[in-house]
Amino acid sequence: MCGILFYHSFSRPVDQDKFQQALNALAHRGPDGEGVWISSDEKVALGHRRLSINGGSLGAQPLFAEDLQGNRWGIVVNGEVYNDPGQLLKNQIELTSESDSEVLLRYLMEKHEHGINEIDGEFAFAAWNERKKCALLSRDPHGVKPLFYYRTAEFFLAASEIKALLAYGIPPQWNTNYFQEAAYFIQSGTSTFIKNVESLPAGHYLKISESIIGEPIPYATPSDLLPSKYVPKEISWDKAQDQFEELFLAAIQKRMTHNWPMSTYLSSGIDSTIITAIASKLDPTVTAYSLGFEDPQIDESHIASSWTKQHGIAHEIIQVSDQLLADHFVPAVLSSEMAVPNVNIAAKHALSERLAVDRKKIALTGEGADESLLGYYHFKQDQLQAYDDWSRMPVALQPALQDIFLKLGYVPAQVMHAASQGYQLEQLVDRPEKLHSSFLSTFLVQGTSRLNISQQWHYLTNFQTYNLGALADRTEMAHGVEGRPPFLDRALVDFIHQLPASYKLDPHSDKKILRAVARRYIPNYQVMIPKRPFVAPPSIVYSSGPLFDLFHYYLEGLYHLPDRYSKEKVKKLYSYTKSLSPREQMKFDPIWVHLVSIMILQEKFGLLYYS
Repeated sequence: MCGILFYHSFSRPVDQDKFQQALNALAHRGPDGEGVWISSDEKVALGHRRLSINGGSLGAQPLFAEDLQGNRWGIVVNGEVYNDPGQLLKNQIELTSESDSEVLLRYLMEKHEHGINEIDGEFAFAAWNERKKCALLSRDPHGVKPLFYYRTAEFFLAASEIKALLAYGIPPQWNTNYFQEAAYFIQSGTSTFIKNVESLPAGHYLKISESIIGEPIPYATPSDLLPSKYVPKEISWDKAQDQFEELFLAAIQKRMTHNWPMSTYLSSGIDSTIITAIASKLDPTVTAYSLGFEDPQIDESHIASSWTKQHGIAHEIIQVSDQLLADHFVPAVLSSEMAVPNVNIAAKHALSERLAVDRKKIALTGEGADESLLGYYHFKQDQLQAYDDWSRMPVALQPALQDIFLKLGYVPAQVMHAASQGYQLEQLVDRPEKLHSSFLSTFLVQGTSRLNISQQWHYLTNFQTYNLGALADRTEMAHGVEGRPPFLDRALVDFIHQLPASYKLDPHSDKKILRAVARRYIPNYQVMIPKRPFVAPPSIVYSSGPLFDLFHYYLEGLYHLPDRYSKEKVKKLYSYTKSLSPREQMKFDPIWVHLVSIMILQEKFGLLYYS
């Protein structure tokens, strides 16, 4: 994994100093080197920060090659491609390196955008055909690897992180729709906190020709993010388990490498435990990394420690203290580039730092299991039609939820869980407004299955923004660690989406087929551990300590609160919160974490707010 940067203009030469500043902003993503190419007319530029895993010095980017017609192509790539070169490259081409990025370049030279759907991996890239003056940008089907872009009539700029776009000099203005969407957890995976900056949708490509900058076009058919598009298959329970195991083993094996020591992120949950169990069988030198908390209600490290000792797996535990969370919260928010609801992001940031200190460049991760296998509790609530009766909706929340209910015929439990927080945050603005969501206006209901609609909603909102963006890519790559998620393997997800819903979720079990297969690898007591959310200790319920001091600084002074909010209202609610018992204070914790992260973004990125 790396950091990539692409500039294109029909009229304005690239500002080379600003381009270098933008590339410097991605240095953490690629600590092993950088490369820049600028066209002779200076209207196109490719930039790359490299995290070297394979390919040696010959894998340095930007990479260039010539096709059979004499077209010279260049490319910058972030991510990994797992296809066998012989599978993709039909013509006998002599490769100059062992880099999977060169395989991707040669393949695109042959197939262009028509072949992207055949690429197996997690990737984002920008390719340039120098002779035809056209560009092709794309992201993997799930959106594991990020790619943001900013476009005006004068130029187009794309990068792995928004901070690189800001470093180039784009206007640092808040996207005014962002506040409501983030508060209610209905932010689209394509929108960001910066005005006119978008994320290229997962499973899409964008083309630039000699005279036109195109719009994103889907290539993934059927899309892994639209479960209802898959035709259900008839398959016995026993055969389904065997096929799941075969695909899952292959997904893990292809993501392992002998070039660098492998690691895993390990909690006590079934997802990371089965990954670690299988990975350690394939490579006994695998090291598992876990977080340890002082609070026994959220600490799981003792379970992971006991299991790894029993099986002879190397295991490192990073003890999470109040000081550690305080030290990592601000940099974690800046890495995530979004408002966050919990200080767990600081703990994940610290954990990734430890991997980097131990020279671990690759970690297998558990993202995607709860999405495809229906592991979240809110899926079960939707299956049980928990929020179908409008007359029972809290009256205060009805104005915000009305449009969602009218469109779907119910309110997804995921939205209901965040609605109270969203409502309270909206009471802190100067002039409360009706909820407006650009995501809702473009959301197309696919199919009639309640579970499929709820999956689709989750895939296109929280999964894209917080799960894959903040908690995964950004906190990992802040330290040059490449996360590889086997549960998001294309073949595995395709198979899961075709299974009967009862193989994934029934009244007695979530992730049913995974738990059945896991019994072949891990003890039954671990198989039966229920899903527990990844949380860190509350931020303000203690009257002293480094984390309290950090939050108190922002919430007492409100120096960097966007003008959208009323300082008087915020101070009043903060004062009221501090008067409550610790148990009651915890209910307000997501609100204060959200607001403080908003203030950190405004302060550190110098953001401007225009209503």
